[in-house]
Amino acid sequence: MKRTTLDLMSLKKIANYYSEFEPSVITFMIFRIGDLFNVFFANENCQKEFGHFHEETQLAERYLPNDIWLALKPMLMQPHDEMKINFDSNHKISILVGKDGHDTFYLCTIHKKHQDSSFISLLEQNLDSIVTIDEDGTILNSNQAAKAKFGYKESYITGKSLYEFVSIFSKDKIQKLIKETVLLKKPLELADCGIKTIEGKTVVIFAKSIPIIENQKVVKILLLFRDITPYNDKNISVTYLSYHDQLTGAWNNKALNEHFPDVIQEAKRQKQKVAVLSIDLDRFKKVNENYGSSVGDIILSEAAKRISYIINDSSYLYKLNGDHFIFVVQNATKEQIQSIAMQIIDLLKEPINIGDLELSISASIGIACFPNDGDCVEELLRKSNQALFYVKERGRSGFRFYQNAMEDQFRNTALMEAHLRRAIEKEELIVYYQPQIDLETEKITSFEALLRWQNPKFGFVSPDKFIPIAEDSGLIIEIGDWVLEQACKQLGEWKKQNITNVRIAVNISPKQFREDKLASKILQYLNRYDVKPEMLELEITESSMTDAEDTMIILKQLKSMGLIISIDDFGTGYSSLSYIKRYPIDIIKIDQSFIRDMDTDEKDRAIAKTIIHLAHSLGLDVIAEGVEKEEHVGFLKDHQCKKAQGFLFSKPLPLCELMKTIPLIN
Repeated sequence: MKRTTLDLMSLKKIANYYSEFEPSVITFMIFRIGDLFNVFFANENCQKEFGHFHEETQLAERYLPNDIWLALKPMLMQPHDEMKINFDSNHKISILVGKDGHDTFYLCTIHKKHQDSSFISLLEQNLDSIVTIDEDGTILNSNQAAKAKFGYKESYITGKSLYEFVSIFSKDKIQKLIKETVLLKKPLELADCGIKTIEGKTVVIFAKSIPIIENQKVVKILLLFRDITPYNDKNISVTYLSYHDQLTGAWNNKALNEHFPDVIQEAKRQKQKVAVLSIDLDRFKKVNENYGSSVGDIILSEAAKRISYIINDSSYLYKLNGDHFIFVVQNATKEQIQSIAMQIIDLLKEPINIGDLELSISASIGIACFPNDGDCVEELLRKSNQALFYVKERGRSGFRFYQNAMEDQFRNTALMEAHLRRAIEKEELIVYYQPQIDLETEKITSFEALLRWQNPKFGFVSPDKFIPIAEDSGLIIEIGDWVLEQACKQLGEWKKQNITNVRIAVNISPKQFREDKLASKILQYLNRYDVKPEMLELEITESSMTDAEDTMIILKQLKSMGLIISIDDFGTGYSSLSYIKRYPIDIIKIDQSFIRDMDTDEKDRAIAKTIIHLAHSLGLDVIAEGVEKEEHVGFLKDHQCKKAQGFLFSKPLPLCELMKTIPLIN
């Protein structure tokens, strides 16, 4: 088509042509300046149909009915560089476009006898989803944009009630919108409404109702639906953000508190069960600390996306805070709830690839149900969280339904944290020492410092129980500092006894490792107790060393002080092996999971052998943890592993027993 420049006079001639030779056609001409659309010409039929207009001053949106204008405007907003004439199959509508500089002219015609068909053509070309309903909410038809957005075929939805496709939380609001549209006979808006797609997902939309009036009566209503996420209206964006988590798009805590009374009311009316699943990503805090918040955000988004795969018209996903999700399920049996929990766990187990990084996460789920466990959101959340904690205490990556016995356990954990906060000042913490043996000389050359807690109320508390509490509460830094000082203090005491050829290894948590004051604190302890830096060994886990740049800076700083650096639990973390050759490391500790069964497991032997040879090729020392059998010692000696620790030599002992039973060899 030739590029054409039209002036107003040319368009008026065309308009008069339509009026003269097509007397049944409604013709009007629009002149666009910027974002304004002025009607410049309207033939007699047009003025009879839509009313008289004042030439060159009448805005199209005021002159034309809403139903015509709202359907027409998206087409007029699109850029046009040439003249176009568009006809539907029956030649009932045409749009002629001309451009002259920055001004654009449009000639629009509609066949008077077939306005409805022409109007449908306008609707089909609209980019917004449009559904036509009667005053009772019965769906009469929908445009192509609506079918594409929500996935339903025309034959499936026509004749059905709109309310079948509206989220339970939005039914009252949209019923009110339609009722008031009929009553007031004017367009109305709804800023936040949920429409379900054919996949069962809920799309949050902005809705506008437009009444079609004949003989002073609303005969049908056009509903314009616009996805709220890309919508630019500030007020609507605020509404969306106030009810949704910005990162994942899931409903938030405010939405849960507003939705849940309706869910319970519906369940009471239908005598149905409602399940609340508290979902927590296992060890997410460590991943977030070690890899950074940007990686953590990707994991959270991916987790929400995967859980959303199983959302249907009777289930809803909420994100409360951190890595804590709530999944609400209506009208499900215990077996169905169990199946959903297992699906969520399986979905989240699939590895997540982030650049060159491959991470595997798992989830723990606690479940509470209405009516057995409570009838309000606060009580059900509390009990589902208690069930969640029960799962985490027993190894994570599973699910449990709430039971009354969990109440006491949850209280005990909160009480345990309170006692742990006072453990240092009350002198309840104790450092035990486990010897590390030189396999060639069979002499003790170093010890690993291991923390123990003896509490008047709880008795001897296992590290597996109180260390996670310390990490989650942030107490781990204070407690870790205390252990470091105790190790330096003990080295100072041994120095006074002329015992100077042993070293103490202290575990450093990821939070400690990344603390700005770590080096200065260690230097302070070394100076206070007159200890040489090479007598102190810092055991760093692989998961602490994922940020290459920060890790290198920290390790160089610690090595420059003369400290010994070892990698604990080698082979169990997420890190790439390439870091070993780059970082200033002295020792690799083979994790006990590869040692414990290597006398019967060929794969464990192969892994242990590979780690030993890798360390030797890089000039590093190797220590094997968890040595419990003579067969272990024989294998390690055969492959030149120099040091080992484990119950075969000694269990961890308090200092008083250590000095009695194990001589220190000078």
